[in-house]
Amino acid sequence: MNKLIIRFALPLLLVASGITMTGCLMIERKEYLFLVREDGSGQGRIMFDNIASVQESETDQDQATKDYTQLLNEYIKGKKFEEENPSYMNVKKRLFEKDGKLHGEVTFEFLSYEDVGLFRLDGVGPWMYHTGVLNGVTVEQLDSSNGTYGGARMPVIFWKEPTSEFRIVTKVEEPEKGITRSLLPLYKRIGTN
Repeated sequence: MNKLIIRFALPLLLVASGITMTGCLMIERKEYLFLVREDGSGQGRIMFDNIASVQESETDQDQATKDYTQLLNEYIKGKKFEEENPSYMNVKKRLFEKDGKLHGEVTFEFLSYEDVGLFRLDGVGPWMYHTGVLNGVTVEQLDSSNGTYGGARMPVIFWKEPTSEFRIVTKVEEPEKGITRSLLPLYKRIGTN
């Protein structure tokens, strides 16, 4: 199974399945950027746009605080991202405000393009990246890329052989249940320390 699907979709699947519980973290979009060197190693960046909390009701004010605390303690200050992505090195994480929304950024290095889910048959030819489903559940929907998308029947992005910069933007559908509350006010009030 594609390493990237396991690495990035599984945590979002767990978040999506947690919507029926008290609350969870949610994002609007993710942008992946992978820069691959000739030897197959490279650098990556993942941008998380509009980080929010999903709550059962308008009166559930404490859930956003719990979700923000989880974001800080497990992902920003903690090592959860690194544990979920053990082949990434020199991981750096930050939160920031942009356009009135809370965003996150993770940068890292990798030894092989396979570590980020890119594939080449026998290490040559066009590049491929699977955008499909995990256990029948679509967690992220492809929004755009700098490659060519194969479509719903072939959920793979293709790039020509000389490509070294790979951009993929996905979006996450808002949950049917619950209220989405921005975490930006908590970021402004509490910060990341």
